[in-house]
Amino acid sequence: MQAKTSTGQPTDTPGSLKRKSRQELLNFTLRMSLAGLTIFLVSLIYSSSLEGPFVFDDGRNIKDNPAIRLTRLSWSGLMDAATNSPLPNRPLSYISFALNYYFHSYRTVGYQLTNILIHILAGLFLYLFIKTTFGSPALQSRFANSRWLPFFVVLLWLVHPLHTQSVTYMVQRMNSMAAMFYILSMLCYARARLTQGPTVKWLWAAACLISGILALATKETAATLPCFLLLYEWFFLQDLSREWLKRHLPILAGVCILFLAVSFMYMGGHPLEKILSAYEFRNFTLTQRVLTELRVVILYLTLLIFPHPNRLNLDYDFPLSQSLIDPVTTLLALLAITGLFAGSVWLAKKDRLISFCLLWYFGTQAIESSIIGLEIVFEHRTYLPSMMVILMAASVADRYLKSNLLKIIAILSTTLVFAVWTYERNAIWSNAVTLWSDVVKKSPQKVRPHNNLGNALKHEGKVEEAIAHFNKALQINPGYAKAHNNLGTALASQGKTEEAIKHFGIALYINPGYAAAHSNIGVALAGRGEFEKAIAHFRAALRLKPSNANVHSNLGAALVRQGRLQQALKHLRIAFRLKPDDVQTHKNLEICLKLIKQTKN
Repeated sequence: MQAKTSTGQPTDTPGSLKRKSRQELLNFTLRMSLAGLTIFLVSLIYSSSLEGPFVFDDGRNIKDNPAIRLTRLSWSGLMDAATNSPLPNRPLSYISFALNYYFHSYRTVGYQLTNILIHILAGLFLYLFIKTTFGSPALQSRFANSRWLPFFVVLLWLVHPLHTQSVTYMVQRMNSMAAMFYILSMLCYARARLTQGPTVKWLWAAACLISGILALATKETAATLPCFLLLYEWFFLQDLSREWLKRHLPILAGVCILFLAVSFMYMGGHPLEKILSAYEFRNFTLTQRVLTELRVVILYLTLLIFPHPNRLNLDYDFPLSQSLIDPVTTLLALLAITGLFAGSVWLAKKDRLISFCLLWYFGTQAIESSIIGLEIVFEHRTYLPSMMVILMAASVADRYLKSNLLKIIAILSTTLVFAVWTYERNAIWSNAVTLWSDVVKKSPQKVRPHNNLGNALKHEGKVEEAIAHFNKALQINPGYAKAHNNLGTALASQGKTEEAIKHFGIALYINPGYAAAHSNIGVALAGRGEFEKAIAHFRAALRLKPSNANVHSNLGAALVRQGRLQQALKHLRIAFRLKPDDVQTHKNLEICLKLIKQTKN
């Protein structure tokens, strides 16, 4: 029997306290065990690509980026990585790459493990955010009996196959880390608003601000964060009160000003001109992109629902929309998006969570799926938007599946299928040849996959196969300078110098500012003993890309052959500073120093 106080309220007896303590211990043990199993599962499904290669934009941002080659921990070295990398608007991303380089150079397993850790942390913050949100005034009564739902949502999100591109594609740490800080900022805001005590509230608020700044310093897509903090407040803490909106119009105006300020910070004083200038280098117009993105947004939704590996692709060959009815699916996509958006507004009072999730999906990809002249389709753009989509799907299932057994079966079977598919997809990422072969199979008429598969085959010594794909790329697009350049390097490796120089020349005719073609034609000419011409091309390459260590090394070697030892020494030392682990630079520098010593004697 439970004892009562003098006021009639029950009080805990020693026995009940013991039972309560034992139950809390069991619950804690169960939570920790499930957390450990989840981390193990995520690590397992991503293990198939742990030693995968640098691919695609990894080269420009990591492998060929001298700014991240941190040889000693210093503030100046970290700032160099942050400010002198290809995308200085993302300083935190490059600092993380620099730290990876400091600890394990270019051994990719370290980069991959860091990406997996970021993915797991993003899942943890998402779990805490959902759990906190379920305790908000708008949802606490409805989700009082759904204490396991946040865990199952995060489990599905962590193993979802669509996220392989955000985790396994090393440079897309920019995307996953920005999302991690974004959801952390949302969590801190929710805690700040729902926690009692002024000191603790201010600590959470400070953490929200810091997390938001870190998200913005990782990738520009975090600029939407202030909008969703405001939306969260209105939806879950102010019960969609119009009176509250009226009273806080200055705050609304401040959020709009902040959003515009961030936009101007990244795009300069003439954002429209910058947006339009991006289309000068694209094979589509602003109108075509906006219309096509209507279909892409729907494609992303279908991939979230059915992410079979056969549907996933690194480099989609997605047909452009020429008008609303060409193809007609553009109009259908517009109607679908309009319907979903209208539905989210209509549901706001009736089903707050579903409404917020739909608005989150469209809002968090508004930057990358609208007017900015980015590439048409990339799967990593679904990483942050998918968080609330999976929450929406799981909450609907939780509502309509009445049997707990059915709920468990549905969750576990979906988790198992997703985990297997993610493991399979990662296996494709484990090797550049298998990755680009997969892309060529899915985008056979796109020039870039053939060119990149040719490069991968060439690096594995399969030169004839590589040449076949370079030629296929040139059949699709004879004016593709990269394919001419790469075909030239393949022919040069076979000793076909004349043919190689011809293709390097075509590449330079198409693109006079192509530094790699200048460098490669310089190597070919030096191989024929035409050092003066070679030096001219090396210098042209350095005018275009002054931080290319290989060009400095090759120029130094050519100058050595001409006896211009002091000039050679200058370039070889620059090459050594930029790429201290390069074997050929070491050899060239050793020869140069030896000859200088001999001339002095």
